[in-house]
Amino acid sequence: MLAETVIAIRNLTNRFGKTVVHENLSLDVRRGEVIGIVGASGSGKSVLLRSIVGLTTPSAGQITMLGTDVLGASAADRAAVSVRTGVMFQDGALFSALTVRENVEAPMRERLAVDAVTRRALADLRIAMVGLPARAGDLFPSALSGGMRKRAGLARALSLDPEILFLDEPTA
Repeated sequence: MLAETVIAIRNLTNRFGKTVVHENLSLDVRRGEVIGIVGASGSGKSVLLRSIVGLTTPSAGQITMLGTDVLGASAADRAAVSVRTGVMFQDGALFSALTVRENVEAPMRERLAVDAVTRRALADLRIAMVGLPARAGDLFPSALSGGMRKRAGLARALSLDPEILFLDEPTA
């Protein structure tokens, strides 16, 4: 028996002016699969990720994630799907004015009804999970090495215990 399809992309086209990044791209991702999209710089990997998570509106096509048509869904339905996903952007994309712990807590503060003590404990757990030392929670992104920023970004992406995790250039 095949696992449930959690992402279905049909005939996706992304254009920027005359530049066609994707044309009629179709892809299924099933629950439990680990998929790596490999390609040269500028080949559209990040554009695909941004399209799937709803940050870029494609020129054509359909994207269904966790049973929701992400392109046609209401803002409330898109938000319900986004709570079930985590995204680590290139170089971590951390908020520079927040500590690592505050960065990891940010999605929790926005999406979960938990007290500050619980939020802090969950953030510290995620920080430890990605291999950062406990003291990293009190540091600002500018005090981190590139690898540490990536780990902090991963901790933030994991903060809501997502069903689907997107990693944009995790090995760069």
